[in-house]
Amino acid sequence: MYNEKKLHPLTLITEAYKRLISFILPILFFAFTGPDMEGFGFVLPLLFFTIFGLSYLVDVLRYIRTSFWIAGNRFVVKSGLFIQKEKDVQISRIQSIDYSENLIHRIFNVTKLEIKTPGKGITLDALSKEDALKLANQLHYLKETSFDADRDSNEEREEKQIDRHSGFSLQEAGVTKELYTMSLVDILKMNFMGGTVFKGLILMVGAVNIFGEFIPDSIFNQAGTIFSQTAIASFIFIGILLFILLYVVATVLSIIKNFEYKVELTKNHVTIEKGLLEVKSQTIALGNIQSVWEKQNWLQKLTGYTTFWVGITSDDEVDKKDSVSEMTEEGKILLLPLIKKDQLAALRAEIIPQFNFQPAQTIIPIRSFRRFVQFPLLFWIIAAALASYFLWPYAWTIGLVGSLLSLLYGYRSYKKSGYALSTDEVTFQLITFLGTEIMYLRKDRILNLTVKQNPFLRRSRLGKVEVFSALGDTSQSKELSFIEEADCERLFDWFMAKERSEKHGA
Repeated sequence: MYNEKKLHPLTLITEAYKRLISFILPILFFAFTGPDMEGFGFVLPLLFFTIFGLSYLVDVLRYIRTSFWIAGNRFVVKSGLFIQKEKDVQISRIQSIDYSENLIHRIFNVTKLEIKTPGKGITLDALSKEDALKLANQLHYLKETSFDADRDSNEEREEKQIDRHSGFSLQEAGVTKELYTMSLVDILKMNFMGGTVFKGLILMVGAVNIFGEFIPDSIFNQAGTIFSQTAIASFIFIGILLFILLYVVATVLSIIKNFEYKVELTKNHVTIEKGLLEVKSQTIALGNIQSVWEKQNWLQKLTGYTTFWVGITSDDEVDKKDSVSEMTEEGKILLLPLIKKDQLAALRAEIIPQFNFQPAQTIIPIRSFRRFVQFPLLFWIIAAALASYFLWPYAWTIGLVGSLLSLLYGYRSYKKSGYALSTDEVTFQLITFLGTEIMYLRKDRILNLTVKQNPFLRRSRLGKVEVFSALGDTSQSKELSFIEEADCERLFDWFMAKERSEKHGA
């Protein structure tokens, strides 16, 4: 039994920090517009501090009225502002206990825990590291042993050494294996190959559009005068400097986020740990993995690198605001951010041995090529013609570039798209605009498989196959387009064999 306890008093500081971060946009707004809003110079700050104070008062009351304990096979948290409610999870169903430590956590030597089960999640912020480790040990003990055993023997176990990566995941001590790490050089290469700089340029353009009205016109006028007197070589030099600056900034941020990135394997779980200012741990139950795939852009392909992702079902009741999950999208997790293609095979087989990872065979017939390009080409031709006639005489050049890119994308889709089948697994190889995506799906994890044919495709004996698999708390779909009708039938029969076996089994 774990007696009823309160959150650490430092929770009040961590909540104040989070509340301040959430008010960062109003603070910036006041900083930019305050001096220009005559008559509101005193009212607006007063309104801001009033709202902030009331919000923080709610956090204080929530802290005072929150407690947690273990009762039998249940871990219970009681909280509520005016009416206290109990939220509990079954200990036997706990999949992982992840931790997160932002800058405030680390300064005061506390941590945040997120306890996950298939349908619920409980977040505790903040606990001392000693209390967090003790709670994780107790939950691990109760999960792994019979409830009829003498629980007092738990105190006789050797205490674990607490460090920055104390490992709160529900794993058995002594059997964890480190599979993958990223050095600073790896992070530099990941940023360069992943297009971080180009994303930064897009964000910068967007920021200028949003905040441009706050920049004095005199700055733009002065900049225009300077640029009008500058040679083309100077423009190129300025562009290179901007590119380098964005890359440096993006790299520093990425180093802070991915510092000491490592992946560890323990029994039926894989754990990701990383971070410099904010240290995070995320545990993935291998039984939750619904699909896996590789993504490789053209620059990664040239240098022999790739990335490895997993798709999982997520806890739809976990508070997304407090979640420490590192999913880039709902259910998608970048497990190996950058790895040599020839090293991936052995590593993925060790992580997920139940997958076959059969390579796809390209099967798109040549008569499908025009279907990949005809509508994009039609769009670019019409758009360029209209723009050239009504807006800008040279808009046809943009249409020409778009048409050439559409032709290139269509040719790659025709040459590289394909699939592979084994008894229990399907591989889809699909083309993206900047690279290739290879997805591996187990038959028992496919929710639905659909064959699509319109009259034109039926006349050409072609079709499309779309598969659906669970992802997060919803689903995802992938489509293999313009393949032979015989391949559509083969994929459909392969999937329906599962449905027939389930009916006979029932």
